[in-house]
Amino acid sequence: MTEKERFMYLLMGKISGADAPIVFKGAMITRLILVEGGYTALERQTKDIDANWVGEPPAMNVLIDTINDSLGELINHVYAVAFRAYGEKVSAGISIREKQTDEEIISMDIDMRPIHGSRIYHYGEIAVKGVLVDEVLADKLTVLSKQRIFRRVKDMVDIYALAHCVEVHTADVFEMFKKNPSREIGAFDEFIQRRQDVEHAYERLRGITNKPPFDQVYKFVLNFIQPFIKQDMIPRVWNTKKSSWGVKTHAI
Repeated sequence: MTEKERFMYLLMGKISGADAPIVFKGAMITRLILVEGGYTALERQTKDIDANWVGEPPAMNVLIDTINDSLGELINHVYAVAFRAYGEKVSAGISIREKQTDEEIISMDIDMRPIHGSRIYHYGEIAVKGVLVDEVLADKLTVLSKQRIFRRVKDMVDIYALAHCVEVHTADVFEMFKKNPSREIGAFDEFIQRRQDVEHAYERLRGITNKPPFDQVYKFVLNFIQPFIKQDMIPRVWNTKKSSWGVKTHAI
């Protein structure tokens, strides 16, 4: 983990601790889920922070003030400023800058779309409010199911890693799709029929420690996404030890 990433967790912890209406997502939260699950076989670097605003979208000046008011003692060294206003299908762009040099340290994208639940994750003693793993998976499955896979093949890597340590219930993931109609799951045509193009995008992917061979990742992920390809509504549970789906049974 880089020093920049450690600072990002510190910043996220300050904002979460101030009870700001901001919930984090993206690679930084995915990493905390993986660490919590004991999966450290690979690590994907990231350079920015992704988050969602919870509640009625604020004016941009209110959003910036909320972040700056959350920084605590960090406000002596850094400050937040907007570089992009949010709009329809456009997230707010926030720049965290060093006070002495006015250089950007971190950028942050904040979506105004609703999220469906959150919980506290930990990086050491730092507590960070993040989205639920089912929402993480729903977002990444949406990417894999459409042509966006070629621009965001990193999401295939994240699904591969998460499926090694997280018990997944298909019913919970499908529920996330129901709660957010704008998040539509596609047919996975590109992922299945254009394997060579997916491989090409994967081989160009950088910033992954212990990057596995493409065939290993592709076959594993293809197996994991089968219920979502088939739109199989029978409740199933992913067994991380067996790397397979089982039918969920109810205790009598």
